[in-house]
Amino acid sequence: MFLFYTELLGREVVDRHGRFLGYPFDFTLQFQEAYPRLMGMILRRGWVHPRYYYVPWSEVQQVNNHFQLRIAMESMQPQSDVPSSDASIRRNILDQQVLDTFNRRVVRVNDVHFLQVHNELRLAHADVGLRGMVRRLGWEKWVDFAVRLVNNHADYLTHEAFIAWKYVQPLGTADTKGALHLNVPQSELRSIPPADLSQILNELDPRQREALFKVLDRVTQAQIFAELDSWMQMDLLAELDTKVALELMEHLPSDEAADLLSAMNRRDADRLLMQMDNKRAQTLSGLLEHRSDSAGGLMTTEMILLSQTITVAEAIERLKAVTKKSEMIYYAYIVDEMNHLLGMVTLRTLLQADPLKQMQDVMTKKPACVQVNASAKEVAYMLDKYNFLAVPVINEDNVIQGIITIDDVLAQVIAATWGEKTGLL
Repeated sequence: MFLFYTELLGREVVDRHGRFLGYPFDFTLQFQEAYPRLMGMILRRGWVHPRYYYVPWSEVQQVNNHFQLRIAMESMQPQSDVPSSDASIRRNILDQQVLDTFNRRVVRVNDVHFLQVHNELRLAHADVGLRGMVRRLGWEKWVDFAVRLVNNHADYLTHEAFIAWKYVQPLGTADTKGALHLNVPQSELRSIPPADLSQILNELDPRQREALFKVLDRVTQAQIFAELDSWMQMDLLAELDTKVALELMEHLPSDEAADLLSAMNRRDADRLLMQMDNKRAQTLSGLLEHRSDSAGGLMTTEMILLSQTITVAEAIERLKAVTKKSEMIYYAYIVDEMNHLLGMVTLRTLLQADPLKQMQDVMTKKPACVQVNASAKEVAYMLDKYNFLAVPVINEDNVIQGIITIDDVLAQVIAATWGEKTGLL
């Protein structure tokens, strides 16, 4: 038998002798189990000067049309405020944002659904639909009647917006100092792709966003950080200590790290650059010299460079070694000792070629490329014309400076086009 929380609040509570005590104000529970069991009831008596009584669930003798307790009224000790020993439905679940780990989204809980087994009540579902809110307001009977007059088969009547509680994770509870403690297990977070996690962060309030972000490992943080809006990136960085911020910057592709530094005030950006590894700091400083909408501002310096004299077999081994460090592994660029761009080779070509052949024998000579000062539109045109996933960027001396991946240039062009159409840019 299933019962709604709002339904239980309307049931009378009587003591062991059948004397009326009042109505439930709330129920307490613990979140350790997949379907938490109610641990106690909070009873309220009076409205002008209410008194609260905490009743352990072991003292609830019967759950039918009313709650009957095993104890007498005289043995109950009133409290001036709501007890806060355990988590409660009203305080920690209703109207709170929770993480739906099955559908990978953040939702608001409007009501909850209990499963009654004998005298035990377990939390079975979270109701996140409109009907749950209507029920909470006490309008369900009238709204249901009105909807049936219009459409007896409306989704509002036939489709309940329930989420099984085992897929629900309350995002956090605050301690007495107001600090938020995340309740979501790491195992649940690891099952959610970074793209979905970034969307979840977008839907949270600042305190929940900070709490969720801080429990992620550094690699996951870096993966989702690049997906967030710039203002959200800045808010999160403001809450991180310098060491964590530096670790995060190390995991970000160089072009995205440079974009983030350019959005900071000069003093904060310089402070981070001074504490970075010298080679990394020089790379980012170089990228910061370019306009953000130019090829130099869009490029990343993480690329695969190969000598023209190494064999195909050696090249494949080199690709295996840098897979985790390079943003784009489908293309490798052939250069001389001074990093002049000589050619390009694709991963497909390498896999199909004779392992003993040298790069100069299998590479595409004089590959399409763009100058470092080219505009984002020129880069997009080049990618479209040759159907590339990435294009190399060179300077006036034909020295390769970096590469631009298709996702980076599309993000820039789409943002500019949207701004032109809406008049925001």
